[in-house]
Amino acid sequence: MQSRSLFVLLAMAVGAGAFMVPSIFAPQSCSLVDSSIVRTRASEIVMGVHRNDQQKRRRTSLLRHVNAPLHQRRVIMSSPLSKELREQYGGVRSIPIRTGDEIVVTAGDHRKKTGKVIGVDRKKYYIHIEGITREKAGAKEAGKTSTTIPVPIRASKVRITKLYLDKSREQILARKMEGRKELAQKGAERKLVPATEDADFQAYQKKLASILDGSA
Repeated sequence: MQSRSLFVLLAMAVGAGAFMVPSIFAPQSCSLVDSSIVRTRASEIVMGVHRNDQQKRRRTSLLRHVNAPLHQRRVIMSSPLSKELREQYGGVRSIPIRTGDEIVVTAGDHRKKTGKVIGVDRKKYYIHIEGITREKAGAKEAGKTSTTIPVPIRASKVRITKLYLDKSREQILARKMEGRKELAQKGAERKLVPATEDADFQAYQKKLASILDGSA
């Protein structure tokens, strides 16, 4: 019993002495992992994903949509063309909408209504159509003369039935038509030759048939 108590006292003394060791005698690093391996870039720590994966995030896409410059907003506010216009302009499917185009609404409370575009609000991604209005809230009670305001509609919810053509519009359509023709030509060139017309393939088929029949 006495020897056990002496051992405990000795252990306590050794432990107390360890705290009294100056810092100059302490090891510089007690970590078993190399700091150069652990060290990473700040972007990798924060994101933890690849750059392409980050661009696919909903919040990234939303911020790009909200903060898009005007030249990108113009392309975003594109509307599909009607079937007749597609046939007329060589399969062009859509074009940025502008004031003066005649459209038909394809979705929403004003579906199947037609009219002419009288305003394009690229700041809010809305268009205003002639004849599609609503009563302004509280206008009659306030005694105002103008009590109606245009209903804002998304450009993707309409179909263009008649284009307002000018020099720039014609150039855009001509460029789109040329691009679609080039794509069609490239697609035709990429078509593979049927395997039955290939002499090497026919020879391979004959050899394979002879092996299966046992005549080879």
